[in-house]
Amino acid sequence: MNRAERAAEYHKKGYNCAQAIVCAFCDKVGLDEETAFKISEGLGLGVSDTYGTCGAVTGMTLIMGMANSCGDLEAPVSKADTYKKVRELNDSFRKKNGSTICRELKGMDTGKVLRSCPGCIEDAAKILSEKLGE
Repeated sequence: MNRAERAAEYHKKGYNCAQAIVCAFCDKVGLDEETAFKISEGLGLGVSDTYGTCGAVTGMTLIMGMANSCGDLEAPVSKADTYKKVRELNDSFRKKNGSTICRELKGMDTGKVLRSCPGCIEDAAKILSEKLGE
């Protein structure tokens, strides 16, 4: 099972979009699944029902931060590179779906759905897998 399929299975079990992505990639960054589940729980519905940034996108952001951060609390020198990589993830997702905003993706204001939640999860997992060299 690839990561997109794994993320889809998590979403079918009731995980939110962010949890589906973070849990599907938690082994890649040395994070246990329970912690991954808990840390991403508030990010569903575009950050806790604000319908802001898509949960699948925030999930990609969490994983990229874990994967790319130097983890040096005294000299946090990896931020600029992590920001660059996250911008690339966001740009890829936006190019494919027209937005990174949950409200816009769901067509809440326009009535035009750009991408379903399962579609966003699939796209985010594929984009992240590619960026992480899988």
